Amino acid sequence: MKQNNGALVRSWQVIGQQAKLGIALVIVIMSIANPAWAAELNIVAEWNRLTYEIQDKQIAAKWKDSDIHGKALIQGLKLDSQSNMYVSTARWGGPEIPATLSKLVQKNGNWVLTPYPNEAMNAVDNPDGLKAVLGFEIDRNDVMWILDQGHIAGAPSNPGDEKLVLWDIKANREIQRYDFSAKDSDKKCSFLNDLVVDNDTGFAYITDSGIFCNPLHGGLIVYDSRQNKARRILDRSLFTSNESHFFFNIDNRTVLKNGPMLTGADGIALSGDKQTLYWTNLTGNVLYALDTDLLRDFSVSETVIENAVRRVTVLPSNTDGITADRDNNLYLTALTLNGLMRRDGKTGLLERFVFHPEMSWPDTLAWGPDDALYVVSNHLNVWVDGEMNFDTPAVPNFRIWRIPNVGQGYTQP
Repeated sequence: MKQNNGALVRSWQVIGQQAKLGIALVIVIMSIANPAWAAELNIVAEWNRLTYEIQDKQIAAKWKDSDIHGKALIQGLKLDSQSNMYVSTARWGGPEIPATLSKLVQKNGNWVLTPYPNEAMNAVDNPDGLKAVLGFEIDRNDVMWILDQGHIAGAPSNPGDEKLVLWDIKANREIQRYDFSAKDSDKKCSFLNDLVVDNDTGFAYITDSGIFCNPLHGGLIVYDSRQNKARRILDRSLFTSNESHFFFNIDNRTVLKNGPMLTGADGIALSGDKQTLYWTNLTGNVLYALDTDLLRDFSVSETVIENAVRRVTVLPSNTDGITADRDNNLYLTALTLNGLMRRDGKTGLLERFVFHPEMSWPDTLAWGPDDALYVVSNHLNVWVDGEMNFDTPAVPNFRIWRIPNVGQGYTQP
């Protein structure tokens, strides 16, 4: 394990008041104060290219012989109660990627990706298997909620490909699944991105970025696991779409080289008390919120829901991943600031939580049973442009970072 003890942690003082349209105007003053929660930043794992451990010789050979061999992108990360790490590698590059969901296992001092729950479940020709997993969550009962985008290399999904699978890690078996209908997600346009889980009520909340159509087909999906039914809300609304004329740079590099990135609803978080749902659009910097009691009642009209959306604040950076701790504090990746932001659950004050110049495109956040917060950074913008150096990059392409002593995740009671 490598460590980096030179992390810079700074605080932001937010001195904004309500602006027009109810958006909080955020004015940020940088300081070098080290608050009580400041923590060391460690590198847990890093790769220039990902290594899969595959037993099926045909799958392994197909991967080795493919044009995209060694060019998979790591995206999601979650930990179970035993500190096992799981990662997603959605098949954006093509069907040859041998697994879309994997468990990290150390071999000869290196971390390798072993298909999870097994190779058969990850086989692209398995009609019931996983096609392109991006977001997933592990709840407090060690049940993995696996969100399958269904789209392989951007192609329209087939029936049954877009789904939510609940997998019991301890029992090593599937316990439930839900296939998203055409009303839930558009099979051409949808981009099922991320989700959060409420064990108390059995509900999950999902973002759909809707990137495969222009205008975007963004929205939120509310899933009731006890009734095994879902409802789409805020479909193609301004709350789940890109902000007009929004563009951003990372490491002095325009995102993207062939035109601005257009991505709707992306990062999503559930407060520790389970009363508030937060989300953002990736190409935008407004943090939105809704009360979950409205969302759990499927009889509440779309008009009521739209009128209930709150513009919480304007963020100093757009964000990809969001999470909350048990005390209602929010943690948000800061794409243009190479780090994380923290929003205090009591005061609403926004602070710069972690910064590191090499934390390029901090993507996913995950809670460990050790009260640590984990972060994946993956240079996603470079990968999407097709310019990632998988052999001798100046900085490792993919990293898992660990911030100790942060607290307990939102899933905990």
